[in-house]
Amino acid sequence: MEICKILRTIIIVILFTISSSVKSEINLLDQKVSAVDLILLKYEIFLTKNFSRLYKGDGVSQAIILYQYVDSTVKYTKENGFFVNIYAYMDRNRYTKKKYVPKISDCNTVRNKIFLNKIGYNLLTQKKNNFVSENELTDIIASRILSVSGISVEDKERLINDTQIQIEIIHPNKFNSIKCEGRINQVELL
Repeated sequence: MEICKILRTIIIVILFTISSSVKSEINLLDQKVSAVDLILLKYEIFLTKNFSRLYKGDGVSQAIILYQYVDSTVKYTKENGFFVNIYAYMDRNRYTKKKYVPKISDCNTVRNKIFLNKIGYNLLTQKKNNFVSENELTDIIASRILSVSGISVEDKERLINDTQIQIEIIHPNKFNSIKCEGRINQVELL
């Protein structure tokens, strides 16, 4: 019995010394990060940083929908390229009392405010104005998100034109929620 206890103790001590001597250190400098991972991270940082443009209480923001919460996901698939989902939750307190049903122009406004800090629509008539263009959207994405060394101008344009966006405006009454999608630099999402 004593011999078993002694053997067990010796085996445990040996296991601990062997496992502690094994090098379990990760050298972060040896880790490789792909361009896709970097671009995904840049998209997420850009979107998260600019969501506040939809919350601010200045005069222009009061003319658009009041949002309670905005969230996003960004994915990459080899077949389709980048896919950006933006979920904009309308303020529950305001829109259960005020009867407003979101329109496609509201989807476009969400994208425009996040990327360009512009509405893109006339405040009074709600008709599209010329303040938002495909070139402006392409330029901001190329300069802020795809500014990765090693990506040519042609590749940036191809990546932007292949990137799809889907915006969901979620109304407190789920039957009034809408969804629109298209290319990320498309002026009018459908």
